[in-house]
Amino acid sequence: MAVGTGMGTKDAEKKGAEGALTKEQREKLARARKPMEIANSFRLFFLLIAVLFLLFVYFGGKIWTGQKWYDNSVQGIYNFLLWDVLLMLLSTFAKFFFVARYNQVVKKL
Repeated sequence: MAVGTGMGTKDAEKKGAEGALTKEQREKLARARKPMEIANSFRLFFLLIAVLFLLFVYFGGKIWTGQKWYDNSVQGIYNFLLWDVLLMLLSTFAKFFFVARYNQVVKKL
């Protein structure tokens, strides 16, 4: 016995027609989605910076072992990466906040 998914039935067609969003609702969703996307782009930006610097430290440790300039720059890079990771963490929490707010807007529609 096959189990139907409800697709193609009159109830599903009626619900689909009622479930369509109006232009105002789509605009409201777009306004709520914008801060979430901005926070996500900041998070990805900080992640990309961290990955690039960590790759430099990793491969530089193999190539320039014992070089004075490299040893001095690694300490500065680690200090920079500390702040970079903290900003990435802050933007991740901001994204969580905006996602929760977006979900509340979607729930009210």
